[in-house]
Amino acid sequence: MNYYVRPSSQRSAISPQSFVALGDSLTAGQGDLDAQGRPVGWARRLCSLLTQRTGLPYFLTNLAVNRATVAEVLADQLPALSGAHPDLITFSTGINDIRGAFRKDAFAAQIDRAYAGATATGATVATMTLPNIVAMLPVPAELLDVARELMEQANDAIRCAARAHGVLFVDAWYSPEVADPDFWSEDRVHPNARGHQLIAEAFADLLSASMLAGARDT
Repeated sequence: MNYYVRPSSQRSAISPQSFVALGDSLTAGQGDLDAQGRPVGWARRLCSLLTQRTGLPYFLTNLAVNRATVAEVLADQLPALSGAHPDLITFSTGINDIRGAFRKDAFAAQIDRAYAGATATGATVATMTLPNIVAMLPVPAELLDVARELMEQANDAIRCAARAHGVLFVDAWYSPEVADPDFWSEDRVHPNARGHQLIAEAFADLLSASMLAGARDT
């Protein structure tokens, strides 16, 4: 799914910035629909925010698929970047791995491969940890501690691989907003429009800070 956002004062000499979003249903926009019932989502909202903040036109290609695991992103989404030269890549997945037969070492290796492949394109790469939704998971109370441990293991792997490959990351696990019921859609698993907007703003703040730091270093 492609989206192009043109800034209001665009000059013809400005070339579009290519933004590719990889991930699962969160990045696909589930829980955030427009008036026609089409997904909007934080990636599309981020595209608009970056255009507004930088004055550059951004073009989004959203390759995210519902229920995707890290292995499926590696197999089906990352290869689509072959020969492409995106300016920005976002990568957000992991919750579907937790729901399966989770093995932390295998997950860590897959995340490492994914970030290595994304950064090899030369793009700025940004990701996020899993939010702390343990209390909202539809599992028996006696399994909540197990779910929390698995999510923390996944997040440790995400943080470690991100630091190793120079990937920017939003640490959503510590975000207080996710504890607010108004953040979530009716399924209590995916954010609503407000939640997706807050995620987009967190990514925009992260990327803006990185751009500013880069400008200071030049």
